[in-house]
This record gives sequence, structure tokens and C-alpha cells, in this order.
Amino acid sequence: MKSSLTLALFMFISGVSLSAQSLRGRVVEAGKQQGIPFVTVQLGDNYGVISNAEGYFILQHKTTDTDSPLIFSSMGFETLEIPVKDFTDNQVISLKPATYELDEVLLFDKQLSAEEILEKFKANAKENHQLSNARVQVFLRSDNDYKAERFGIDVKKASFLSKSERREMNENMKNLGKKITQTASTSYKERLTDIYAFEDTLINHHQKALNLINRKTTFNTEDIQEQVFFELLRSLESPNSFKVKSGIIPLDRDLSLNDLLEDMEEDQLKLPDTLRHKNAWRSESYKKHATQFNSDFFTSPKYYTYELVGVTKVYGEPCYHIKFSPDRRKGKYTGDLYIHTQDFGMVSYRYDLEEGRKAMSVNLKFVLGIKANTFADSGFLIFSKNSDNIYYPKYIKQTDGDYAYINRSLSFKENNPNRSERKKMTLEFEMEFNLIETIEYVGVEYQSIAPELKSTLSFEDYVLIDEVEEYDAGYWKDYNIIEATEAIKMYK
Repeated sequence: MKSSLTLALFMFISGVSLSAQSLRGRVVEAGKQQGIPFVTVQLGDNYGVISNAEGYFILQHKTTDTDSPLIFSSMGFETLEIPVKDFTDNQVISLKPATYELDEVLLFDKQLSAEEILEKFKANAKENHQLSNARVQVFLRSDNDYKAERFGIDVKKASFLSKSERREMNENMKNLGKKITQTASTSYKERLTDIYAFEDTLINHHQKALNLINRKTTFNTEDIQEQVFFELLRSLESPNSFKVKSGIIPLDRDLSLNDLLEDMEEDQLKLPDTLRHKNAWRSESYKKHATQFNSDFFTSPKYYTYELVGVTKVYGEPCYHIKFSPDRRKGKYTGDLYIHTQDFGMVSYRYDLEEGRKAMSVNLKFVLGIKANTFADSGFLIFSKNSDNIYYPKYIKQTDGDYAYINRSLSFKENNPNRSERKKMTLEFEMEFNLIETIEYVGVEYQSIAPELKSTLSFEDYVLIDEVEEYDAGYWKDYNIIEATEAIKMYK
């Protein structure tokens, strides 16, 4: 009976509209009026947002208790509390730099070394960092910056085209290549999702989904394939299958191009895009960061040097500050760890590739015509304690930068019984591009749930993804998000 009542109350609370009051403002450094990025803005233990890279934030006030404090916490600054009733719209909040003495928080007879602190963190990680029997509402924003350095397709042979038709096709490809290489492409994706995390199951309930993209100026690898290969394959349309080779390597001896064309034609119709609730890889990534610390600067300390800098205040908590850097050839990252001085939970950490390093590198340019590397790999994470003293990811920011070069040939030969009528085409394509993707997650709201809830959850299969070409200030009205940056607001 008690669990049923809890379930009923939970479902009622979850369905309440977030239209009470929007609390907007900016957090700056005292005396400098410079925005402080990634400040947690909390209303209670389990509810809050984070300021954007420019210090701006927006939070929906869901309670009627105006005496509840808004709590502002950041790295290296004193925590500040302001009662909701004293907060004014678009208020500027000043945070003072924190001063902290090591002796105030030491609980041991001897000072621990950086390696000993790291070992205590790992020993307590399973107890401190969990995500089970919980609902976390997560807002996700990703931005993609794509720049093609080279793009070229040259149709060498086409048995079904005259020389003039083939020249015209190659000229069209050349013009498209110029358009692609002369335009840097940027687009954004935003998602608001309730993640229901049970012991061995993740269930998504996507609330809203938005793509901010101008398709007149934006090109990415998927768009290129759709635009170019659709035109090429359409010229090969046939009831027969094809043999396909890349160089001397057979790829498929019985490929039906008609099936491919049907799928691509559907894409050309620009049908509304959808986000499936079963698509959980972003949610799985969030849970992985919540519970697993698999980077080599955690798991392979022999590759790194660790330095205990001291103790500082990080998001309102006293933390050991440890710097790490590569010690041997296999280490690649530099960064900072902020570990709680009492329970050894991870309050925050950041990492970046050491200058000149690559997270991944493959060079088969002269053998297979392929070269690729990951030249950027950085992250910044903040963990908050919920009311049960369990740490969960309040904020995750990941940036990946990838470079790729491909120079290959493709040949198509129709499996037509009549040899004289077989369609044949050989083409060479060359692509070189850089793609930088930044993904941000903010855990807006955390709520413990009963395991029995899993059997009662039922949602539609998908939600529609809305697509706009310009920033719409009203789209996320009454929802908790990371406030849009100036770059997003000015996007066209």
C-alpha cells in the first residue's frame, strides 16, 4: 500500500507543469563583472541547473516555498545562498574567490599523498557513485562543427553515359565540392529526457527534441553521402544486382541498388525525423560517467605523475586538488582531480590531451588511401550529492575532434545476363575533413524511485524532432535547460 501511494504521488508530481516561475540571472566574479561558467544553481539537494559558458542561467521555480534558498556554487569561489523571495529577474550574482586552509579539513594524523587519495577514491567509488532506482531528468546539447578541406568525385568510366554526359556529371560534382569546402558547417541538437535507471535496465522518456540547423549552408558527412551518392546511384538504377569493388577489394557481389535507392528516396522526401525512446546510447553514456571511471589516468597510474596541490573549495565542498600529467609514453592526458576530503567521492575532474598527442591515429594513406586521427579529446565533469549522499553527474562536457582523409575508388558492374547491356561505372572519390563535436549534459532533477515502477512504465515509441533554422527563444519556455549562448542565439 505504501509503495502504491508513493508511485501515485511520483506520477502526479512528474506530470505537474513547470510554468510557475522562471528565475533568470548571471553569475559573475566579484569586482570583475566577468561571467563565471559552469556554476551550479541549486534549489534543494536534487534540483537545479548550471550556468552556461558566459555565466547565464535559467531555472524554473517549481515550489511555492519562497523561503527556499537558491544555492550558487563553483570551483574556487565561496558558496552563496539567496532566498527565492529576494531574487529578482535578470539579477547579477557576484561570487567571491574562496580561501581555504589545509589544516581545516585534514582528518588524519599524516597528510595523504596524491596516490593514496586516488586509491581511497577508487576503493569508495562503488559506494559513492551509483545510478540505480532513480529518475534523472537530463538536458543534452551537442554542437557539430564540420569543415571539409577537400571533396572531389571523378567518374572515370560510365558505360551508360556519353562523354558529354559524363563531363557534365563531373562538373556538377566539382561545383558541389567547391560549395562544401568553402563553407564551414555548424549545427546544434538539444534533447530533454527522463532517464529511469534501474539495477540492470535504462528506460528513456524523451520530453522534447530540437535540431537547430540551416540545411542551405550546413554540410556534414551524412548530407554529403545523401546528396552525392543518391545522384550517382540513381543513374545505375536497374532490376539487377551489382558487383561492387573498392580498388581490388570486393565489397559485395550481389548488391541491390534499388533497395538502397528506396531508402535514400525516403530521406529525400524530408519526412519528420523522430527520436526513439529505445535509442539509449546517450543515456548509457550518462550512466557510464555516473558509475564508471575507466580513463587510463584512473586505471593505469603507472603511466602518470600525480601532484597534490592542496585543498580547495569546489562546488561548496572541501576537496583535495590533484594534478596529473603523463609519466611514460603511454600516458596521453593532463588534468585535475577534485576529491572530497571526507568521503573521497569525486566532486569534479577535467582532462585534456597533452599538447601534440593524439587519442587515436591511423595512417594507411599509401596502402588503403585512409588516414584518421582524434586530435581533440577533453572533458569536464561535476558531480552533486543527492539527499541520500550519492554522487550523480550534475554536468558533463565532452569535446572530440576528428580528422579523416579518404582516397578510394569504387567500381560497379551490373549482374545482367546480357553482357553487352551491363551497366558499369568506376569513380574515384577524395574526402578530407575535420569534425569537432561538443556534448553537454546537465542533470536537472534527481529522484529516487521504487524498483516496482519499471513494470508500470509505458510510453509512445518515439517523439518528433522539431527542426528550426534560427534560434527560437520560446521553444524551451517552462523547461530547465542550459541557457543558450550568444553563438546559439545568433545562429542562422
